[in-house]
Amino acid sequence: MRARMNNERWKKRSVVKVKEISDVPRATSPSIDLTSALHPSRLVVPKMLTSNTEVTITYLNIILYALSYQLQRPIEPFLVRSLIHNNSSNNRSSQQQSEESSTNQTYGQLTSFFSAIQTIGSPLVGTLLDAIGIRSTSILVYTGSAASYAILSQASTLNGLYYSKIPTLLQHAFLVGQATVVVSTLEDSAARAAALGRMTTAYTVGATIGPALGGYLGKKSDLYVGARLAVWGSVVSIVLSVVYLKDHRRARDNGNTVDCSGNSAKSSESSRKESCIQSIKRTVSYLRNPSMGPLLFIKWLNGVSSSAFSTILPLILANKLNFGTAELGYYMSVNSFSVAIFACVGIGPTMRICGDRADELAFWGIMFRSSAFVTFALIVTHVMSVTGVDSEAQHLNNNLWNTTILATTLASIVISLASHAHATSLTSLTTGSVTAKERGAILGLEHGLFSMARIVGPPMGTTLLSRGPTILNLGGRGVDGLWRVVFICVLIDLVLLTLLKLWSTRHDAAEIELNDQKSLMNDNDHDHSD
Repeated sequence: MRARMNNERWKKRSVVKVKEISDVPRATSPSIDLTSALHPSRLVVPKMLTSNTEVTITYLNIILYALSYQLQRPIEPFLVRSLIHNNSSNNRSSQQQSEESSTNQTYGQLTSFFSAIQTIGSPLVGTLLDAIGIRSTSILVYTGSAASYAILSQASTLNGLYYSKIPTLLQHAFLVGQATVVVSTLEDSAARAAALGRMTTAYTVGATIGPALGGYLGKKSDLYVGARLAVWGSVVSIVLSVVYLKDHRRARDNGNTVDCSGNSAKSSESSRKESCIQSIKRTVSYLRNPSMGPLLFIKWLNGVSSSAFSTILPLILANKLNFGTAELGYYMSVNSFSVAIFACVGIGPTMRICGDRADELAFWGIMFRSSAFVTFALIVTHVMSVTGVDSEAQHLNNNLWNTTILATTLASIVISLASHAHATSLTSLTTGSVTAKERGAILGLEHGLFSMARIVGPPMGTTLLSRGPTILNLGGRGVDGLWRVVFICVLIDLVLLTLLKLWSTRHDAAEIELNDQKSLMNDNDHDHSD
């Protein structure tokens, strides 16, 4: 009898009422009603178990997402060159220079087109998260990725490359991952911060392995093997999303539908238009703010310079230094890994060296980047002076080849680390100038500005690389285009330095004036008290 009563009590404690189910995870973890849980039409699982499973699957999906995307990065410049070469005439002696110019410009235009599609798609995916939920949006995102890679794997013309970028309108898995983590850790801010950090680490893992693996496969097989493998990586993510993720948008909390942010859907719907208008007004106010506006403009201009140089970098390595897909893949992986390590353990000590002043770190980041731009160009110029202009006639001995790889890699690592330090310090300045509730809006605005910068920077860089006036008379070594890009990027950096110094001077003066006013008020209060 007593055993039966205990059994009845256990059942009452273990069954989770449907009315209490919410996709917003709780700190507690109820037991499982095995009868309901094993029923094929209704799966009832512990909330903490569900949350942990969803977050773990999100990490795995982000690794696959980054890996799949990065597989094709070191191959794409060679694919563009191959398609242009196949469409050109057989008179290679008269067409070689025009082929290289066409490759440069097409690669820049393709990168810009991709950035434009991504800029349009980002708010669309955000809307889908609220409208149809995380699970359905995740399925659409990875379906778009799979479609993009499938089209790319069959692209035999340049038009096919552009068609492959259209499905990337939905390719925002990191945004879906952020929403999943936020919902799964809604009541624990510390756990949420840790989970977001681990998600960034997950992306770094994929971004580090992807280029090296893609370049190696491109060397051993063909230029489409990475895209074919990426299709399967996206399909695996689709299956994981179908099986393990849940549509949090359709969850119910005490009879009310809850969106991905944990807000009531009725209140979200009623305030959607108002929030949109307020968001636009807030964005305009940020841009017009005398303290915030210059920082955001510096952020955008920095993105133009950074994206222009990063776009021409693989073209220089492939066309001028004879890097193959494998070498270019290793090169990209080392850069990604270096930035990740610096972000984890280097940015803090570097900030302390700068006196814990983010504006000083931003200033020195630009200085080091400009110096690395010039250093990289000098290295390429020296190698070209030794080997000659014709890239097909270059025969580097082992010592020179190894030295070239090491020197260019070190220079590009300095460029990447300096750019990261500059961008991170600017983000610290902008987010530190607003309230906690406004930081999300600032981060979203910065993301949009960087996307717009990547629409402008790549075609600007490749156009300068292909044609324009001779900046330096280097004896016709075939690097005039590189020096044009370096000249413009350094010129932009000088503008950034000037704007940053003006902002720092004005900001320091405002701080001093504010402190003086506070001191005066304190003195007056003290006099009145006496």
